Amino acid sequence: MRPICRSILVLALAPLSLQQPAGAQSPAAGSRPIAFEVASIKQNPSRDAMESVSLQPGGGVRMTGFKLHTLIRVAYASGATLTPDQVLGGPAWVNTDRYDIVAKAEGDLMFDVEGRRPAQVIAMLKTLIEDRFAVKAHIESRRMAAFALRVSRRDRTLGPDLHTSNADCPRYSRGVVPSPQDAERWCGFRRAPGSVIARSITMPEVAAFFSGFAVVGRPVEDRTGLTGRYDIRVRFNEGPDADSGSLFTALNEQLGLTFQSERANMPVIVIDRAQRPTPD
Repeated sequence: MRPICRSILVLALAPLSLQQPAGAQSPAAGSRPIAFEVASIKQNPSRDAMESVSLQPGGGVRMTGFKLHTLIRVAYASGATLTPDQVLGGPAWVNTDRYDIVAKAEGDLMFDVEGRRPAQVIAMLKTLIEDRFAVKAHIESRRMAAFALRVSRRDRTLGPDLHTSNADCPRYSRGVVPSPQDAERWCGFRRAPGSVIARSITMPEVAAFFSGFAVVGRPVEDRTGLTGRYDIRVRFNEGPDADSGSLFTALNEQLGLTFQSERANMPVIVIDRAQRPTPD
């Protein structure tokens, strides 16, 4: 089994653009969208279940405790990282009812070439919720509170823990997965309590990643002007006793980056219709 944390689905590690995810094929006119072969959806009675997902050998997917609101954020964002406030409308239960999904696709489910985004899973998930939850949604632009990610120092020097990356990233393709002995050869983001480490990431990806933190709570747009790929390491206080400024201070002192409050036109997903799922 290859577990993946919830953030891999919700934080798509791409600039904020609502377009088709890399690796997913657009269906031809009149053809059926990409879909799981079989899928079971059952309501999870717990109101506080942790949302978790794992990919299994042979095309299996197991998702536990997901709200439909979260599933829509994932399936319709297509490369964006959306905050909860960027998904609007729908009946009240989309924010409360939780569901477990067990699905099977034909063949192994592929990540993108860098192993960061399970693009096939996201495309199949969209088909699943449209079929079983009768979801209809559309994308609009709304003006809302946001943050601009900028270089914090006037001389544009970067912090001590932000460096140009020379990482040798693994490459994924069908039938070829980096060997277990290459455990230290990875790229992307890794988060642990009170720390974030990332390799070979772009500034739009940094903006997208940190917009998913509860203490940020707003969409974040990259305005750094920094191109290329970088390695970062951030340490900050996290937990019920940590003040909300700890992450912002750490980003400033350790990376030389700052979040500036602004109002901006941001994409939102509007739920036009949703129904509780049809029986298995």
